[in-house]
Formats: sequence, structure tokens, C-alpha cells
Amino acid sequence: MSRLHSYMTTSTARATGISNQDSTCSTSPLTEPVSIAFPHRIFVPEHYESGYAYPLLVWLHSDHSSEFEIDQVMPALSVRNYAAVALRGNRLSDRSTRLFRWGSTSTDYALNEECIFHAIEELCEAMSIDASRVFLGGFGKGATLAQWVGLRNPGRIAGVIACNGPFPTNKRALTQWKDARSLPVLAMQSADSNRFGVDQLIGMMKTAHLAGLNYRLMRFSSKSQQTAPGALLESQRNDDGEYEGSLEVEMLKAANRFMMGIVTGTAISLGCEPQPLDHVPWPQ
Repeated sequence: MSRLHSYMTTSTARATGISNQDSTCSTSPLTEPVSIAFPHRIFVPEHYESGYAYPLLVWLHSDHSSEFEIDQVMPALSVRNYAAVALRGNRLSDRSTRLFRWGSTSTDYALNEECIFHAIEELCEAMSIDASRVFLGGFGKGATLAQWVGLRNPGRIAGVIACNGPFPTNKRALTQWKDARSLPVLAMQSADSNRFGVDQLIGMMKTAHLAGLNYRLMRFSSKSQQTAPGALLESQRNDDGEYEGSLEVEMLKAANRFMMGIVTGTAISLGCEPQPLDHVPWPQ
């Protein structure tokens, strides 16, 4: 883990109130201290029971954000069904010393992949986690990274939730493409995203179709087009004017049903049917 030395502190987010706490404090419900050596935030489910093996969600934030994004994500997703950990992007945002982004080089991706599995290993030791039910989720560029890591490690990940994140078209995302066909991916798009627009959406669908990947796609109206419940989070525009869009409450409700379907092994409706890949209007 030599590449992790530059990361520092930890914090714990509890379902009840979501307050900052040292994950090693004596009142923590965790069975063992968490020794994740880089900034992260842990979500402990409400009424945590050490005798129950919880699914684990690893959340990767959008650009110009931080691991504290999970404070808004988990209450909208579920406060009881999952343990979760959010990692901090490995690059400082240009706009603020308190906001971060995910690096885009091959070295960045490899480092972040290493960090993700290090965090999973530590959480599985410190909490009651079902190691066969580990999910990756993300927003914006975090969603692209979640897809990349999941597709490269399909035997270690139960499913991926990608909110407004284009398909990872480079950095050898499909080196395990035959095994990756078994990985369930829920890809969701809000209408107000220009970084994950129609062209990127069609590209994702085409790649998934040609590679035989197990992608389900859902589209959502932006908050300006709907009255309720509206957007939970809105990303910030980057220096190139790209906007990752809004993270809708309904996206997280669909994500909860998606994961629960995998956990229970039952077919659960996501709320509305995703657009079938067989009916995509491919570009001529």
C-alpha cells in the first residue's frame, strides 16, 4: 500500500444524525478499529446489528465535491439496508481546498482502484459485512470510475450504480469483458447533464450492447422539469463548462431497489422500465 501514504484522517457518519466521529472511538458500533489510511467517511446503518451481514456500498463523489457527499446520499437511499463508505477524490479541486476530484490518468485510476479495495478489506474486518454483496456507486466522474473498477473486477463486485457517469472508454476498462458480462450495472442519467448527454448515452448503450454487458439504463427529468421530489445534489461546472447534472432522489430510490433485488435474489421493479438496448437508434 505504498501509494496510500499521502492520505490522512478518517471520520464516521452515523445514520442517526450523521455526525462526525472518530471511527476508533469507544462508543462506535464497529467491532474493530478501521485503519483506512486515507480520507473517507463511513456510514453505519440505523439500528446496526453485529449479527447481521450487511451489504456494503462504496460511494465515489462527483467532481468538485468530497466524501461528505454521502451525508445526503444515504438518507435518500436507505438508512437501514447498507453499510457504506465514501472515499475522497485523489486530486485537489482547483476551486477550493475543501473540494476534490478524481484524477484521470492511468496512474490515478490504478491508485483509486487500490484505495477502493483497501477500504473494502478494512470495512469487512471492522464491521459485519457480506463480502459477496459489495456494491460500487458514484455520481459524475465518480460513476465513471465505479464502472471502470467494477468491470475490471466483476468477481469482487456485486453490482454498480452509475449516476450521470459516461462509460469508461479508455484505460483498459474491458480487459475482463467476458467475465464482466455477469456484472449488473444500473446506469442512470438526468436530463440536465451536458457531460453525460445524448451522444455519451448512445455510446454507452452501444458499447454495452456490442460487448454483451449487463447494463440497465434509466433516464430522469431534471429538477426544473419536475415538481417533486426534485434534485438531491447538483454538481458544479468544471473549468471547461461541463456540468455533470443533478442527482435525483428517484435515482437513489431506483438504486436501492436495484441492490435489494441482487441481495435477495428476486426481481424488484425499479419504478419504471429502463430503455431496452435492442431499440437504440444507433448513429448512422
